[in-house]
Amino acid sequence: MTRNNSYWLLQSFGWFTYAMIGVVVSFLFYDSVDVWVILAQFFGAIVMLMSTHLLRYKMKLDGWLKLKVQKLILRLVPALLVISLLANGVVVGYTILTTDIIDVENFSILVFFLFSFQTFVYFSLWTAVYLIIYFFRNYKKEEVEKWQLQTSVKDAELIALKAQINPHFLFNALNNIRALILEDHMKARDMVSHLSELLRYSIQFNDNEKVTIEEELKIVNKYLELESIHYENRLHYEISTNKQLERYRIPPMLIQLMAENAVKHGISQVKNGGDILIAIKKDGKDLALEVRNTGRLKKNLGSGIGLKNATDRIRILFDSEPDLELTQEGDMVLSRLKLPLVK
Repeated sequence: MTRNNSYWLLQSFGWFTYAMIGVVVSFLFYDSVDVWVILAQFFGAIVMLMSTHLLRYKMKLDGWLKLKVQKLILRLVPALLVISLLANGVVVGYTILTTDIIDVENFSILVFFLFSFQTFVYFSLWTAVYLIIYFFRNYKKEEVEKWQLQTSVKDAELIALKAQINPHFLFNALNNIRALILEDHMKARDMVSHLSELLRYSIQFNDNEKVTIEEELKIVNKYLELESIHYENRLHYEISTNKQLERYRIPPMLIQLMAENAVKHGISQVKNGGDILIAIKKDGKDLALEVRNTGRLKKNLGSGIGLKNATDRIRILFDSEPDLELTQEGDMVLSRLKLPLVK
């Protein structure tokens, strides 16, 4: 049963019970109880149900449920007072018009406020029960998401190890470095350092749920440096970003995975090689990661397990649906991923 279905089931059962109690009380304390008196009790229950539903809608719409307890109470109390007065006014008016159980001549503002206070108590009890259920369910949800995140990050590490630190990649990197030793031993030493840092980052990144864009780009740069040796003059790359954006945080290996796809499905498939252009931009309230590479867009490229795992991690970490686009722009393939800005 979904949350929405269980909510309406509890709402209907609770206020139906409230109406039935009112009917029983009417038979116990009133001499003459007709169908209009019974209808008045159920009308009151319907008004109560609609009022509490509107209160719930208001809390969710304005984000009250994300506030601290003190701020939540400061907003709830006035809201409860207002809906209590309005709901009680509607119920009393209907009861006066359809029944004679309320003595109009002796009815006063004081009596009206006493009835409204009683309604306020009912609404307060409803709110307390609703908040207890809501926060309990959210607590359980966060526990589940925590385990999902740990599993997802672990899976991402395994995927990165399989795709990035495989024997073929290591063989190419080491073979290229060996060839450099005689030609340019200083550059060869730098490449060994790049490979060492790349291996360390790939193995240890699961210790962090998020890394800064600056940290990620350093590793991406080292990866592309290594690949540029392998492809010699066939691979050219450029990374452009705004320094202010580099402090924002993203799931580790995200840009790295996009760069790897650009090499694997783009540059390696083009006889004369090509370019990889990486850009980090701000798109409204979101962060846009763009990777362009020379090549042709392949079908089902976005359904790979690596990209699926990356989008799953974004969904869990940021509680937001990631927006991934793969498009052909002339002789370039654009991979564009949008996610929330998080420091």
